[in-house]
Amino acid sequence: MKRTRTETAEQPLEEHDSGFMIPMGMFKPFPHNDTFIDNRSIEIRASPQDNPTSETVTFLHHKQEYGVLNLQDAIISGKITVKQADGNNVAADQNVALHMLPLTQFWKSKSVLINNDQTNTVTTQENELNYVCHLLDKVPSQYQQSDVIDLAIHDTPGQFDDVTTLNNHDDDGTVNKGAARRYNQCHRGETTPLWCYDTIKLTGDTTRFVVSSFDIRVKLDRLEKNKCLFGTAAQCANAFIHIEELKLTIPAMKPHQQLTSAINQLMIQQGQECKYYVRQFRYVPTPVAQGVNKIILNDIFNGARPTRLIVYVRTQARYNGSYTLNPNRMILPLFDHFAVKINDAWLSPELKGSREAYIQLRRILNRRNDEMPFSYTDYLTDYGMIVTDLTENRDSYNRVLPNTTSGNVGLEMRLTANIAAPSQIICIGDFRNQLSVGYQSTARSKFTF
Repeated sequence: MKRTRTETAEQPLEEHDSGFMIPMGMFKPFPHNDTFIDNRSIEIRASPQDNPTSETVTFLHHKQEYGVLNLQDAIISGKITVKQADGNNVAADQNVALHMLPLTQFWKSKSVLINNDQTNTVTTQENELNYVCHLLDKVPSQYQQSDVIDLAIHDTPGQFDDVTTLNNHDDDGTVNKGAARRYNQCHRGETTPLWCYDTIKLTGDTTRFVVSSFDIRVKLDRLEKNKCLFGTAAQCANAFIHIEELKLTIPAMKPHQQLTSAINQLMIQQGQECKYYVRQFRYVPTPVAQGVNKIILNDIFNGARPTRLIVYVRTQARYNGSYTLNPNRMILPLFDHFAVKINDAWLSPELKGSREAYIQLRRILNRRNDEMPFSYTDYLTDYGMIVTDLTENRDSYNRVLPNTTSGNVGLEMRLTANIAAPSQIICIGDFRNQLSVGYQSTARSKFTF
């Protein structure tokens, strides 16, 4: 006997709202097969497409009724070739190589707009900020296995400025083997282009999902050529970098109806997920005259206090750019005293030499028992930055400050010998956990999938 079918009342949709209020992610990772019914990749082509030497490229994503975009895994890719002015490939006898990480460090500025809200720090030194983040956030075991994909091939330590026969990796006179490896990747058979892939940060370091109904605009301005090419000066001046088929690839996922309803209710209509934490930078260069042996800087960031302070010195010639000087090299000068102060309070410890600076770097990076990004020997010759942790929230009277980002930050540095050439002392403020209200002004369009 068949059982009579009874009509049941329609069950209400389940609202997955318990995981929405964590600042560092839009929602907790649900089981993939229970959360998303489909996934695909969205490709955004660069504009203009027919000008491989364009000084500015733009990526535009318009509203789509699909789902959510995983911006953390966004990939930038392109075909890179080094050509002469007439459009032909650079000949094998030309001593011209690319610097490392071309798709992230060959831009002097990057602007990311999501629904017309700026989500990143816009500066004309984007290449240096990317390089510093690369050094401090990664260790060699993380990027060496795939260094031919994104060209994260470092120059040979101690030989950063050597351009001798980069076009012949096996020559006995070639001492900068790292640059020679990069040359080989771009000149295999003279005509083989370099297909380069790299990650691009669109929302900083946060794990961030954005609904596909948002407008996304990414604008990249190309870096000066003398900071991108490395080798014989006259030959580099006659070479040009062509980047073709440049595109962004962003993973997209279509949620189930329950999650779609929760996203629409909390994130778009109520704007509750529009508050998120970002990481921002301030880049402050200060000229230092030749013959100076004491450097004093006050109120570096105009009343703001970063989470971390990075300081290094570069000669003016390297700062301006040169085909024969590696723009990424940081030579640590010998010093007897380095101290940072907030308001009138000097922070502990006072550094009295490079050994103490390296030990402090190990502590700040929390790598007491782990691999460091570089050895102490390489730190002296090529990676000489002094990093200071400013999270201790004290003022000159040892009282806790009400705002963790306030305070006049200054430094004092006494060198062992006078500076031999005009230089720049560069201070980078790494501002973390800055609460930002983004996407909100134009997000409340009550758009449903």
